Amino acid sequence: MFLVQISAPEQDEKGLTARMNTMREWLDHCRFEPSVFRYSSKPSGAVFDVEFKVEAEALAFAKEFGGRIVRSSAAKEAAD
Repeated sequence: MFLVQISAPEQDEKGLTARMNTMREWLDHCRFEPSVFRYSSKPSGAVFDVEFKVEAEALAFAKEFGGRIVRSSAAKEAAD
């Protein structure tokens, strides 16, 4: 699995909803199906965690939305 993390400095609900909708539309357009799509609130804004089974999809998503891959199955196996 490949976890992409995206920081979103928007504090209001409208900005977060718009950002999430943009991501969902892009995923639908590309026909990518993440395993996990969630966000959590932080003092500095929201953080989206989106997990993919396919590395190329994770890389494309991270590039499109300014995210970074914070965990991959290869990194997890190396840690075990």
